[in-house]
Amino acid sequence: MARLNVFVSFEFDKDENLRGSFYAQAKRHTRHRIGDYSLSEAYKAREWKAKAKAAIRRCDAVVVLIGEDTHNAPGVRTEVDIAQSLGKPILQVRPQKRSYPGLHWLDDPIPWKWERIEDWLDEL
Repeated sequence: MARLNVFVSFEFDKDENLRGSFYAQAKRHTRHRIGDYSLSEAYKAREWKAKAKAAIRRCDAVVVLIGEDTHNAPGVRTEVDIAQSLGKPILQVRPQKRSYPGLHWLDDPIPWKWERIEDWLDEL
């Protein structure tokens, strides 16, 4: 299967564990080879936005991991705006047994079930 470069957007200060879990599970649960293009360290605002745009540009898709406060995270909003401006497909994924609100201006989140994520990846 072809390699898919996926940018994962998440609430940086609160949900790093979700990002780590997503990529760790991807290695075990999908036949796609998913490259990690997410930003894994904090940068000054101007530098961060340029790095995010460059990373998203190199990606095939963006996955938004929905945590408790993702809907209020300005960084997630900016990354989604960048992805939309670049025409990247965006998928919201909500951890199971959680009812956190997603980003209301995007398609509804899907549950964090790898068969559902895999179906979406297959469509890319």
